[in-house]
Amino acid sequence: MRKRTQAYSTRQTMLSNDYEIFHYSDTGLGKVSLHHHDFYECYYFISGDVTYMIEGKSYQLMPGDIILINSKELHQPIIHNSETPYERIVIWLNRNFLSSLCTENTNLIRCFEDEGKENVIRADVEAQQSIRTILHKLLKLENYSGMGLELLYRAYVTELLILLNNLLFFQTERYNITFEKSSLIEEIIDYINSHLEEAITIEELSQQFYLSRFHLLREFKKYSGTTLHKFIVQKKLILAKELILQGIPITQVYERCGFGDYSNFFRAFKNEYGVTPKQFFQLMYQSEHNDA
Repeated sequence: MRKRTQAYSTRQTMLSNDYEIFHYSDTGLGKVSLHHHDFYECYYFISGDVTYMIEGKSYQLMPGDIILINSKELHQPIIHNSETPYERIVIWLNRNFLSSLCTENTNLIRCFEDEGKENVIRADVEAQQSIRTILHKLLKLENYSGMGLELLYRAYVTELLILLNNLLFFQTERYNITFEKSSLIEEIIDYINSHLEEAITIEELSQQFYLSRFHLLREFKKYSGTTLHKFIVQKKLILAKELILQGIPITQVYERCGFGDYSNFFRAFKNEYGVTPKQFFQLMYQSEHNDA
């Protein structure tokens, strides 16, 4: 019989071509570093004393909160009390898989990519229960041996995404979500995201936003959970992966991402992802080839 929850895995890459789902409940979990995924993530929070940081905003989570994160957003949980069980259901969704579920009139990806989308949804009890029911159906499919498996999981994922999009864009009643942010840091992050193809320096940002270097670095780390330099590098590497997947030659990618020097780009990529840019391309190519 399948265990109710799974042992937490630090793996941040998908093994499946469509989706993966996990039910975790942890105590004593250490620090989780700021990171991103090459897929979409939907996260249903059940219990714990946790603040979730996403792109410079800090959300104090409540049971039933739903988190939606796209492939470009850096995020991390901050666990305040590791003795309190930290329970959540997490589903990873391949972008191509979600695209295959969309129709001309129904864009299921909207809740992840729309400019007006939100990262955290606080729904009413009825909607929470509906979402949890769908997630448990997907969890039960892990041991399913009957017919129609591929139809069932496509149906459940479609139902889930329709519900999430309706909650975000078509429900008039909204629940207040407690989060902390700095308008200044938000502007700085927007500036970084808009200038990733340039060589962004701390000195440039200090001048652009009329801040001393010390104040800039202190405030950025306070609200983002990481150093300014690391944030810029991670954002540039996310862009680099997208360009590699578009077939841009790696010898051009590092220039397009404003690294200026290939050796710095190579080292940063390998340190962040554990593979070289060329190995990343080969792995992604093999994955798409196997899927075909």
